[in-house]
Amino acid sequence: MSTTEIQLVFEGTAVQAGTIDARLLAEALAGYSEIFRRANEIANGEASEAAVLVESNFRSGSFIAGLQLEQHVETAKHLITHHEFLTAGGLAALIGFIKNAGSLIELLKSLKGKKPEKVTQVGNNTEITIGQNKKIVNNNVYNFYGDSAIRAAFGRATKPLRQPGIDRISIKQDGKEQVAFEKEEAPIFEVEPLELEAEDVPTEGERDALLTISKLSWDEGSTWTFFERGGKVVAKIEDKEFWDSVHQRAVAFREGDSLRVLLRWEEVEKNHKVVQKNRILRVYQVIERPKQMRLDGDRDDEVGNNPSRSITFDDE
Repeated sequence: MSTTEIQLVFEGTAVQAGTIDARLLAEALAGYSEIFRRANEIANGEASEAAVLVESNFRSGSFIAGLQLEQHVETAKHLITHHEFLTAGGLAALIGFIKNAGSLIELLKSLKGKKPEKVTQVGNNTEITIGQNKKIVNNNVYNFYGDSAIRAAFGRATKPLRQPGIDRISIKQDGKEQVAFEKEEAPIFEVEPLELEAEDVPTEGERDALLTISKLSWDEGSTWTFFERGGKVVAKIEDKEFWDSVHQRAVAFREGDSLRVLLRWEEVEKNHKVVQKNRILRVYQVIERPKQMRLDGDRDDEVGNNPSRSITFDDE
């Protein structure tokens, strides 16, 4: 188990007398808990566990809630090998609870509620174009950004700022401010309204995709689980040349590597519900996850100076 502690400080006239609306506080704390839990699930896999414990106290003119971020990855380590698991502190830094120029919170603030104009994956990072500016973030951070559950949780976490009497929420660690949400920044973190799909939206199609392996299987009839921009994609690989290369041991890969593929999707009815069925028709390339230094400063056993490699099956 790894842990790290932070403090949420709510400031404003509503807490001058040492009181705060209990329902508003509970919803906000649930938001911070969901952000950490979901980020852990994306970065470390669904088998890992995360929890947030709350300890609160009053000080003159502010309300402080101490959060202990807990993470348990022992079970996940047995299920997934060769994966660089992020510690609680590392996750908190990627989210931005601990000061980090390349964090999710800094990305959301720089976008100011706008969507990126262009996104390009470069190895273990993602380059985001915003007007004339470019911002490079860790792939995990971009996956967090694309996750609807995390975005919704940020809306709940910053909800007090959209109410009278709460002007600022800051996050501190060991008494030092790490990041702050100002009242005027509240709209940045609001959940986007649901957009209804047009009636002519296609129910099937094909597209090129870059998928990061989360769970793999050596059985050709089984499905694999991938991450794509924060979302989960479950698909069956139907590329005979790819499977021949696997069986001949001409190609090797592990969780965290990526596949550049031709993905076919279609909507099918299952148990009286419409679900999306995904099939990988062609695997163009296997891209090994680049080695990197862990955020907590320690080197993982797998980390070294070996360059990342990629295997291309044929010319496109």
